[in-house]
Formats: sequence, C-alpha cells, structure tokens
Amino acid sequence: MASSIPPRPGEADNRGPSLVIINTSFTAIAAIFVALRIISRGLILKKPGLDDGMIVAATILAILNVVVAGLGVQYGTGKHMWDLEAKDANPAAKLRFITHIIYVLDSGLIKISISLLYLRLFPNIRRTTLSTIAFITSMTTAIFLATIFQCSPVDAVYDPQKYRHYSCFDSVPFWSSTAALYLATDIWVLLLPMKTILGLQASRRKRLVLTGLLSLGAFACIASIVRMVYIVKLYQGSDQSWHSVDVSIWSGVELALGIVAASIPSLRPILNQISPRVFASSARRSEVQGLSGGSAGGRGRVKPAASVRGQHEDLSLVRLTRKEVAGDEDSAVSVEDARHLT
Repeated sequence: MASSIPPRPGEADNRGPSLVIINTSFTAIAAIFVALRIISRGLILKKPGLDDGMIVAATILAILNVVVAGLGVQYGTGKHMWDLEAKDANPAAKLRFITHIIYVLDSGLIKISISLLYLRLFPNIRRTTLSTIAFITSMTTAIFLATIFQCSPVDAVYDPQKYRHYSCFDSVPFWSSTAALYLATDIWVLLLPMKTILGLQASRRKRLVLTGLLSLGAFACIASIVRMVYIVKLYQGSDQSWHSVDVSIWSGVELALGIVAASIPSLRPILNQISPRVFASSARRSEVQGLSGGSAGGRGRVKPAASVRGQHEDLSLVRLTRKEVAGDEDSAVSVEDARHLT
C-alpha cells in the first residue's frame, strides 16, 4: 500500500518558478550596475577598459544563463524526475548541461575582470595580479574542456539512453574539486589587494565604503560555498531535475554578486552627476584629511596624487592621496594609483 497519495496531474511539486524569479531578479540588478558602470567609464570618463569589456561579456553570459535555465524549467527542471514526461527528460538534462558550461565561463570572466581592475588600481601587486589572471584563465579553460568532454561520446552526459556503451568520469569528485577551486580563487581575488587597501589614506567613511565592497565579495564567496554543498548533493542523488534548482539558484546569485562587486568601484562619475554636492564635497574632505593626517605623522609628506584636479579619472568611490615614505617607493606608488577606483 502506498505511503502517500500521488499528486493529481498538473499538481506535481515544481520549484522551477522560484528558480526563474530569483535568478532573474539578481541578474537584473547586476545588469543595472553594469549599465551604470558603462555610463561612468564609457560616456562620462570616455575611458573604457578591458575590464569593462570583460564584465559586459560576463553580464551577457549571466543573462544567457537565466534564459537557458528558464527554458529548462519549461521542460521540467524543478520537478521530481518521476514527474517528468518522458519526452522532456532529455531536453531538461541538455539545458542543465549548457548552464554548467555557462557558469564555468562566466565565473572565470568575472574574476579576470576584477583582476584587470586591480592592474589599474594597484601597480605594486602587478606581478601577482598577472599570475592570478594566467592561473584563472588556465583553470577556466581546463574546466571548460573537462565539462564538455566529461563523457565519451559527449552527448552521453545528457542522453545516456542513446548508447549501449559509453564512459564518463565520476561527477562527484570532479564537480566537488572544481567548486573548491572556484571558492579558493574567489577568496584569493577578494584578499589580493587587502594589504594595499589597509594602507590607504582615506577617511573613515571611505574605509566603510571599501569594507562594504569587500563584504559584498565575501557574500559571493558564501554563495560559492553553499553552491558547493548543493553540487555534492546533486551528483550523489538521482533526482537531478529537482536538486539542480539549488545549484542553479546559488550559481546565479554568486555570479550576480560578483558582477555587482566588480562594478561598484567604477560608479563614482555617475554618482557625481546625480548628486555632485554630496560626492564632490566628500571627495574633498577625504583629500584634506589625507593631507593633514600625513603631516602629523612626521614620517614624510603627504600630497594629492598627481593631476588630481585635472583628471576626471579621479572621480572614484574613494579618492586617495599619496604618502611618500623614504625607502617605500612601491607603497607610495600603490597608494597613488589606488585613487583611480573607476
């Protein structure tokens, strides 16, 4: 005797709509921040950089991820495997496979974009940043290829019934290890400029802004941790159409938070346009505080970074000054250039 009455047709549990709503909402917010970033860097400063192009590409992929996941919901993603119609099981699995590929590429683009931003802001860590970019590029390429060719033939990953004989490597250790790699690189990219940031000449308010940005990056890392937990649950179980919703949601949240965190430092120009009194006066106070704070220390002189008044590039969330300390040229350069948080 059955332990429970099976649901009537049309009443099967379905988590698909929540997936669409959450991912669409977070991705829309990320897209708004990127649009503001492009206005700031491209239209106001007229100095778009490679990091801006990377984040635009990442946003396009994030939107594509929402579209593909939404199509998956139409084919039963979010329902239990036993509630799927036979004709929908294969398309749903294929679309989940595509979202995995999109995530791999998008996550790499976001981290590379942030690292390229560091190249402009913190030249004292240039070598480390370039090494980070090289590692992330290699890692993303390797995982991208491994994701595509995890089965032989390739389409056996989503349509195993098509073949009498096929081979795939074990999904659990593969996705667990890749998720751990993503988390490790997320944390590394987040902490990479920490030493330089802690040494910046900035007001308490500006430090709070920087702390907020780092906190947003930390939330992205937390989302990555949660995603890793659900990935293990997904591939250890057999109800993939149901459990894949958790992975898709947290993947979308992680990507969106990463895009927002990468874009916020570039919004000062448009904020100045919206409320020039608030942000311009705040920047002047920060500059004056930097001047007075350094003079009191007696270790060196503090002056505004070169061409502060003449360059719109300085219209950043944190306008900083340079502290010249004898024997610490790298530190002086890093603080000077870190003012360009645009």
